[in-house]
Amino acid sequence: MKNATKHADDLKSLLKRLTKECKPNPLTVQDPLLALVRGAMSFDVSDNRAEEAMRVIEREFVGLNELRVATELEVQDLLGAKYPAIERRVAMITQALNRIFEREHTLSLDRLKTISKRDARQFLRDLPEIHPFVEAYVLMFAFGGHAFPLDDEMLAQLREQSILDEDTSIEEGQKFVEHHLKAEECFDLYSCLRKVLWDEKKRKK
Repeated sequence: MKNATKHADDLKSLLKRLTKECKPNPLTVQDPLLALVRGAMSFDVSDNRAEEAMRVIEREFVGLNELRVATELEVQDLLGAKYPAIERRVAMITQALNRIFEREHTLSLDRLKTISKRDARQFLRDLPEIHPFVEAYVLMFAFGGHAFPLDDEMLAQLREQSILDEDTSIEEGQKFVEHHLKAEECFDLYSCLRKVLWDEKKRKK
């Protein structure tokens, strides 16, 4: 990235300003599999909308194994065709859960707690169709890893703030933020950036 030092200074200034305007939510540790599903329902939508989707999933399925074996069309119908990118999200969830079951011989990610964060992240990145936001979300919320979940909406916001160049990809943006901020700072930025972003969108509506 051009002028990386300036961008890094701007990033830290943004973090400082956002944490003054918006008190970050405390990081609540989540079950790894639930974090995967929640992460898949969270990119490019508000936390409130993702929470509604999680309530539907928890109400309609006895457990995540039942969700794993459900047809993608069945899950899409339950969550609603109007949910943004619903086909992509459902495919990501069901394929990831099935790959985990195949690799671990059980529907669990507990083994990832016993290996390095780097290896755990690579395992998550190897899941089929996984979004960069989702693997970082799971690493952050389930394993306390140094990660920054970034989606297109947040990427656009960081570009508008001149933190990232216009041609920066999500993966490049993640690496940049993770390189220049500590793990707890990544969480604070994530929490505040999403809150400010979706509060602003709500006001504009």
